[in-house]
Amino acid sequence: NNWIMKVFSFIDTVSLFHQYVIKESTGKAEDFARKLGVSRATLYNILSELESYGIEIEYSRFRETYYYKHPENVNITLTIFQES
Repeated sequence: NNWIMKVFSFIDTVSLFHQYVIKESTGKAEDFARKLGVSRATLYNILSELESYGIEIEYSRFRETYYYKHPENVNITLTIFQES
């Protein structure tokens, strides 16, 4: 199923997004989108979606990176299990 592959692709992208943001090594939006393999518009959609869940993500022009305003409050996990 094509939609299943899209879901797993999105999960991979968000996981990679989280790794770059937690390490504060994203670069500017164009660079970050390239690292994730998505368009800048898609990057902004991901940012918006995560912020809609209350995750505050900011950008530092000085350090040229996105970062979590409250990283201690961010825990992105995925659990896959099989029901018996």
